[in-house]
Amino acid sequence: MSGDEARSLRLLADTLAALPPGADADARLTGGEWGTMRFANGRIHQPHLEHSRLLSLRVASDLRLGTATTTDLTPEGVKEVVRQALAIAAISPVERKFPGFPAGSKNPKPVAFSEATARLTPEAQGRIAAAALNAAHAAIPDSRVSGVVNAGQEFIAVANTSGLSRFSRRSVIQSSVLVERPTADPPVSGWSEGAHWDARELDAAALGREAASRVATTAPASVKPGKYRVLLGGSAASELIGYLGYLGFNGHGEEEGWSCLAKKRGRRTLPESMTIIDEGRSPYSIPQAIDYEGVEKRRTPLIESGVARAAVTDLVTAGRLGVSTSGHGLPPESPFGEWGPIPTQVRLLGGDAREEEMIRETRRGILVTRFHYVRVVHPGQSILTGMTRDGTYQIEKGEVTRPLRNLRFTESILASLGKAEMWGRAGRRYSDERGGATVTSPSLLTGAFRFTSSTLF
Repeated sequence: MSGDEARSLRLLADTLAALPPGADADARLTGGEWGTMRFANGRIHQPHLEHSRLLSLRVASDLRLGTATTTDLTPEGVKEVVRQALAIAAISPVERKFPGFPAGSKNPKPVAFSEATARLTPEAQGRIAAAALNAAHAAIPDSRVSGVVNAGQEFIAVANTSGLSRFSRRSVIQSSVLVERPTADPPVSGWSEGAHWDARELDAAALGREAASRVATTAPASVKPGKYRVLLGGSAASELIGYLGYLGFNGHGEEEGWSCLAKKRGRRTLPESMTIIDEGRSPYSIPQAIDYEGVEKRRTPLIESGVARAAVTDLVTAGRLGVSTSGHGLPPESPFGEWGPIPTQVRLLGGDAREEEMIRETRRGILVTRFHYVRVVHPGQSILTGMTRDGTYQIEKGEVTRPLRNLRFTESILASLGKAEMWGRAGRRYSDERGGATVTSPSLLTGAFRFTSSTLF
């Protein structure tokens, strides 16, 4: 048992011991060591180091749930968080179907973890950022390059009054690179991003070169709005798949009735060859062993051979739906608990095409590197709106022919993925800055994607 694990579980035991006799509760300690290294205008700037610890206590008193948090881990801080959680529970609504806290004290088997990534020094992060920056500048000397490297670890310790006591860690490195030519008319840009649990597997220089390769060398042309065959780069495809996890597999959306898949469970909704899974323990994601309620992560089918499977749940939504928790509990404190349980380590399977092959198979279409400023229009119909950004191109007769000005889309995820024709076998990990939500996705070719307006840039 590591020092972090022993100290964390001891603190949680002390917190639960401070409860009144007979009280039911779960407690979690989350913490991490993170480094953020930004770069812009040809130099590294704004390095940021963070060391955090947050104690969260959720009390179940007469089926009333109250949660309080603190960063004060002294005995006085523990007493105060207990007092606050009990006070909040006393005025909370009754959660009649709350199933109680799960038992189990054995830690699940460890998941893939890189100690070197978790302890990456600022100097090492600086070298990674410099590799991306220098590679992009070498490709386009007169460009403006910006981006970020985030690296570190998070641990989760969970204990409850039913005897559960578990600990898990995850390591992550995440980077994005933006290459711009602001003097062009209109300005043009290219983007690349990626993430991994092992810093040795993230090639920052390759990200810099890839972002530079997506910068237009001629002035972008306009194209009329309408439906097109579209090749979604991995970043763009991961955006749709990630939103499908929220809009289609969110336990709250299922029990409240707004899920876009609420009436489609057990039916073929997407192509038969498409499978989307959530696999929290897989090294193909940014793995972690347990959720924030201490439940062991496991492989969960979301779309299985095109068929929509059940929504994911935490303790509260599982009780309301009359099922067992699937191990997708998020921290119960706001704002996380308000999102509801969602799949957080999603992976698209079933494809075997290379991006070059998908381009060759497209007689007329559009290549989209990534989306920007995506927002939900209609959750029940999985409709999103947003913009293309940082590398949008025309495809004609199997070749990428010219850059295009950006387009606004308003499209249903289910309609777009339902028209998917080809996608890759290998997928890159696309993650938020700390690996809390990851989509492993290749590029994907869809036969129909709706663009509703064009832009001047």
